[in-house]
Amino acid sequence: MPRVSAESLRTSGVEIYGAAKGFGPESTGAAYAQVVEWATSGRLTFGVERVPLSDIETAWQRTDLHGRRLVVQP
Repeated sequence: MPRVSAESLRTSGVEIYGAAKGFGPESTGAAYAQVVEWATSGRLTFGVERVPLSDIETAWQRTDLHGRRLVVQP
């Protein structure tokens, strides 16, 4: 089974929630493997907005990202 490092998940903004009723260990493992495959192949992407480090104070207070991830660049 493909694996994604814990650090990648912690820093990506990805949230993994519990399974639905009837979603057992086999199907949970298969679903996880599918997400890992999408992530490693580049088919699972995230909206990113880059801001310079000099604008960190303003960027930190933003509320208009609507699901995009803020990336601060030096």
